[in-house]
Amino acid sequence: MNIFYLDKDPKTCAEMHLDKHVVKMIIEYGQLMSTAHRLLDGQMYIDKTANGRSIKRWRVGDDLEDILMKASHINHPSAIWTRANRQNYIWLYRMWAYLCKEYTYRYGKIHSVETRLYQALYLPPLNIVDGQFYPPTPAMPDDCKIQNNSLASYHKYYIEHKKHFAKWTKRDVPLWFTEGLNTHNANL
Repeated sequence: MNIFYLDKDPKTCAEMHLDKHVVKMIIEYGQLMSTAHRLLDGQMYIDKTANGRSIKRWRVGDDLEDILMKASHINHPSAIWTRANRQNYIWLYRMWAYLCKEYTYRYGKIHSVETRLYQALYLPPLNIVDGQFYPPTPAMPDDCKIQNNSLASYHKYYIEHKKHFAKWTKRDVPLWFTEGLNTHNANL
């Protein structure tokens, strides 16, 4: 679970996601926003898992119940950030929508999660509070965190921990990645 905050602009941020994240993060961002809807607008109940354990779940109205993903990782910093206020949610939705377009651009098809969730997630949860956007909370190893700078933290995370599978189909490699990788390699 994460929000790869690679640029302040949601469109540019989506374009800077490496190939593996273009595929995977459409699912995770959809799950984060689904979780926000379920926790803020749903009714909590206790259900049973397949192996019989009790688990908290949240039921939303019939119009969304079978569309939204189940709530997950509710105490994860990215899940908390997503539902913290309307502007955070809107920023994530916009970036996710651009990421869906990016998937289509790179791979020539529509991601199944886009088909399922695009309309359902368009409006923020009814019970989300107003507030000002602030950058996503870094969810990464401490060695990549740069105090009070989520953007630099995520750049460092990509450079130091994602370089082994970093590839951008039909896109130029982001300049910050190339420069950061050169600096990183020079310091080894």
